[in-house]
Amino acid sequence: MSPERDTTSDETTSARTASDAPSSGEPLRISLVNDYEIILHGLHAMLEPFTDRIRIVEHEIGGTPDRPVDIALFDTFAGRRDAIDRAAAMAHEGVVDHIVLYTWDASQQFLDAARDAGVAAVLLKSLEADQLADALVRIAADEKVAVDEMHGRDPDGVREVLSVREREVLAMLALGYRNREIAHELFLSVDTVKTYVRRVFQKLGVHNRTQAALRAREYGLAPPQRRLDRLATTRERTRLDAP
Repeated sequence: MSPERDTTSDETTSARTASDAPSSGEPLRISLVNDYEIILHGLHAMLEPFTDRIRIVEHEIGGTPDRPVDIALFDTFAGRRDAIDRAAAMAHEGVVDHIVLYTWDASQQFLDAARDAGVAAVLLKSLEADQLADALVRIAADEKVAVDEMHGRDPDGVREVLSVREREVLAMLALGYRNREIAHELFLSVDTVKTYVRRVFQKLGVHNRTQAALRAREYGLAPPQRRLDRLATTRERTRLDAP
């Protein structure tokens, strides 16, 4: 659990527990989870039109929800394995009813790891906003929603200075991740990561990782301290486990 959170409701939660299902007609209570505030505000805006069905009660930045909600919607931006580890912690804590990972793509290895962590569903960011809202309602009702069941926008059709994946890689460069660590975290090959790093350098007009990391702040991707702390812990554990 984390003291760093943007709580969007001042109501107390003593009247509900995580096992309480929403009554008929009552909007779902949802916590949005990621390390980056800018990511959560974008996701919140996407779901804003559906307040009749969905109520965002918390932005959990860098930790895990500590108030009862129907769904923790975890955006995996810049940390897929980290998201799975934190999803497992949420499942163990039992504060939320359903954990949903929100990501651009999902390999079978990622899906298997998510299932083993106790994740209720993995939803793709190619979904339109209304499709995402519908899927969350179904998941809260204990329906099984398969990752390949719903289709929406083509992510390749999104054209920005940096693509979604490139911004994800930029965020991890700012955190100090090495190429092999980025590949491991995002379930990609090292060669694929190298390609993305080259594209980031080219589009930003920089020549090295330090220069790229400095530009990350322009995209709202300054390194979150809690994430830096977790990376340092992981590296130390890996060092100690090495023969």
